[in-house]
Amino acid sequence: MSLGPLELVMLLLAALLIALLVALPLMWLMRGSRKRTALQRQVDDLRDRLEHLERP
Repeated sequence: MSLGPLELVMLLLAALLIALLVALPLMWLMRGSRKRTALQRQVDDLRDRLEHLERP
């Protein structure tokens, strides 16, 4: 069974769609973890400043 050009194009488009459906949520999760890391760093910095102020 040989595939014609139309079948090959449809197969390629289906593969690209599946790749996007897999990659986009992963990229979204990675972006979320980077934001969480930046927020955690800011919280740690503020906590350190507060500790310095509380010490006599």
